[in-house]
Amino acid sequence: MVNAQVSFTASITPAQINKDQYATLRMEVHNSSDIKNIQPPSLNGFIVISGPNQESSMSSINGKVDQSIAVSYVLQPRKPGKINIAAATATIGNKVYQSNTLTLVVNDKTSGNAAGATQPGSPFAGLMDPFEEDRSSPDFNDYILHKGENIPEKVAKNMQLRLQTDKTSCYVGEPLIATYKLYSRLKSESQLDKSPSFNGFSVIDLQQPDVNGYAREKLDGREYNVYTIRKAQLYPLQDGTITLESATVDNHIQFVKAEAASQGNIGDMMNGFGIDPNDIVTQSVSLSSKPVTITVKPLPEAGKPAGFKGAVGNFSIEASLAKNNFSTDETGLLTVKLSGAGNLQLITAPDISWPDGLDAFQPKLTDNLVNSTVPVSGNKVFQFSFAVQKPGSYTIPAIEFSFFDPKTISYKTVRTEPLPITVTKGTGIHAPLNIPIEKKENVSFLNKIFSHRIWMIAALIFIIAVSLFFWTKKETKKEAELKATANATPVDTAMEAVLATSAQNQQNPLQQAEACLYAPDCKDFFVHLNKEMKAYLGHKFNMDAMDVNSKSIAWVMDKKNMDNTLVLQLQQLLQEIEWQVYAPFEETGKRKEMYSRSHALIQLMNSYND
Repeated sequence: MVNAQVSFTASITPAQINKDQYATLRMEVHNSSDIKNIQPPSLNGFIVISGPNQESSMSSINGKVDQSIAVSYVLQPRKPGKINIAAATATIGNKVYQSNTLTLVVNDKTSGNAAGATQPGSPFAGLMDPFEEDRSSPDFNDYILHKGENIPEKVAKNMQLRLQTDKTSCYVGEPLIATYKLYSRLKSESQLDKSPSFNGFSVIDLQQPDVNGYAREKLDGREYNVYTIRKAQLYPLQDGTITLESATVDNHIQFVKAEAASQGNIGDMMNGFGIDPNDIVTQSVSLSSKPVTITVKPLPEAGKPAGFKGAVGNFSIEASLAKNNFSTDETGLLTVKLSGAGNLQLITAPDISWPDGLDAFQPKLTDNLVNSTVPVSGNKVFQFSFAVQKPGSYTIPAIEFSFFDPKTISYKTVRTEPLPITVTKGTGIHAPLNIPIEKKENVSFLNKIFSHRIWMIAALIFIIAVSLFFWTKKETKKEAELKATANATPVDTAMEAVLATSAQNQQNPLQQAEACLYAPDCKDFFVHLNKEMKAYLGHKFNMDAMDVNSKSIAWVMDKKNMDNTLVLQLQQLLQEIEWQVYAPFEETGKRKEMYSRSHALIQLMNSYND
């Protein structure tokens, strides 16, 4: 597979506005996870209403993975005219990229609407007058500050951040939806300060549902503008009581003094026209949502199938062969397709009882997932290439897949039909291996050698000869070492063993991340953590670090019969680390917590024998 080309682009939306409206400058990087910095162009011609706001996404469609990072600013022009916006720059890896230049046309007229109300897609586009359609509404007085009025109480009455979930109890692997909403009846410039971390869950972020940036909802009998801060579907990875953390939004709220409001049109004043700055009162308020506790129930032990691997939802399975008749010169191809809705993103390859004489290779995985549905729907396709050594008739037994259905609170097992194969004797000239190749997974030199029996015999003779030579040399060296050991004191020998064990235990595979953790000016903590975790896992499981990801690790650990909870925790950690690496503005508050989790998981994995 050819690596997708890195791209860095900029856009301004809309490209033409009135002088009282806002535009969104968006800078976006595609197909790179090694982003060091995104530097916007000079914004001297604008008032920055909001930003930088960051987004990070990853999608997989028909096996094609698309990663993107975006940074955006909501801007208000300082004057009408044509504004040329220079190129932005991004440091990606060791290379500096430049975006395209832009032009914004600002008309010398007003729209007659609240400035922020016309801005699509941004949850913080000014939060202007929510009652612009009815200027006579008595609720418009929420903008006006009267003498003696308590500002904190006024803010608390008219603005709040809430976390809402569609359920507070679920099974392990059963999704729930968490939505963080900002309810506002005030004029505010707001920015997300702390995004919640969902420890203990596999997380899939959902797109904001509001086309115009906000919706209208009633709360306690009063109408609010509602802005979706974050919406995600969460899949619990373990049972117990798990608390969803708070989100925090910083708000700069503006009020108009009552005496000024009585002298002119309050609508013009709120749009920034014809008002003395001394008549405006600004209050900075940090709002946090209340945490919500989720009770995660363990999956029942009664009726749990022996081959159950943690799939929760409703699924079906299909299996097919590329062809049922072929010779020993060829390789077979078995395709297994799992379809349905549930925790598909966590599902690994089903177990297959290969008949004696069939040698299978690591499968290629293709995801076709729809992450916008709850639960995730779609399918996973596993392609297994296999070789047959002797001619004859074989049968691949029915392939079973078990899952827990939370709707019926029961386990179910689906299975394929057995697949017969007829293999004839070949000529001895082998066709190229029919292995579905993913990135960097080339057919190895050993596979090429061992695909031909003559070469196998020659290679075996060579290996035996070399082994005898080195065995003889090793025995001679061992005798010399025994003589030296006999002359050493027991204390010396014991001390060497202690020092060797100590040196081994002191090795920390996260050395660079640890150094960065305590360095005040180090900004690459998550880059180091991502690199060192993948290097450790590559060494642990004999993989190329470039091929280490949450999917490949799950497959390898599953084959080693490692604890499923450990597999899911490691998958979640790798996803969170990559999220932080993709985001150009890392959350420093998460460094210690993620370092501790990484270190703890390494200790757990070290307890498993290779």
